[in-house]
Amino acid sequence: MTDKKKQRPFAVDREKRKTRRSALRIAERTYGRTEENGSTIENKRIIEKSAERAESLTIVQEMAQAFINTVEFYKTDWGGAMSHDDAFKKGLEHNEWKRGAVENLQPENVNWSHIAAVAEVNVNDSLTLWGRVREAADDELESGKRAAQVTGSRTEPYALAQFLAIRDSFADQWQPNGGIESAMIDMMTIAFSLQMYWSTIAHKRAIEIHNSQEKDLRLQENKGWKSPYQYEANAVEQAYRLADGYNRQFLRVLRQLRDLRRYSPVIIQNNGGQVNVGAQQVNVQKSE
Repeated sequence: MTDKKKQRPFAVDREKRKTRRSALRIAERTYGRTEENGSTIENKRIIEKSAERAESLTIVQEMAQAFINTVEFYKTDWGGAMSHDDAFKKGLEHNEWKRGAVENLQPENVNWSHIAAVAEVNVNDSLTLWGRVREAADDELESGKRAAQVTGSRTEPYALAQFLAIRDSFADQWQPNGGIESAMIDMMTIAFSLQMYWSTIAHKRAIEIHNSQEKDLRLQENKGWKSPYQYEANAVEQAYRLADGYNRQFLRVLRQLRDLRRYSPVIIQNNGGQVNVGAQQVNVQKSE
């Protein structure tokens, strides 16, 4: 009996993404200027640019702005009120220190100054560093840690394990197909986790108020239960309201996921092979 490899419903299709991001987009732009005699000269240019190239240009702009901000800081009173030349030299020293620290940094702690410092020596290395940050963000989303941050479930190992257990149970049933459905599973997991959390808080607050008053009544040798103070009642009501709100969020997203599956287009292929029906893959054979 062979073991089946566990499916990864949240896996990022990096090859498909690479193809999409590297595809060239062609745009025609017209530039014109008016001469003194009133005539107009037009110049048309065809620009080919991929999504990956556009992102790289954005990163370069952010790196340049980071270095400018560093220089401008040293020119302020807080930075020592240096002259522009001294501030520029100080900025270069700052970049040298940043380059020495970037190797041991976790991706989430890399900032634009670190990337700019690396770019000072080699721009390609800085883009490689950006790629490491990008890949780490993909891994965080794929693993569920990104969604767990919302509920504070990354603070302790068992809390994270509890969150991921819920996420996996939902994913095992729905087998999300693509980014939208995966995001819905994350939203459901967050809502359900917070619903459980606030339900626990609400019950705990109500029980603690009751037990505290019961202890006071025993000391006074009286029987009965007094209504809690208003601030105590408000705290209990708030917890139940939050629990109910997250329950509503969970059910709303569940309905949206169900409707997305229900109204997905059905593809019919007469030649047989593998086809997508809704969000499921179905193998069909050609009839003789």
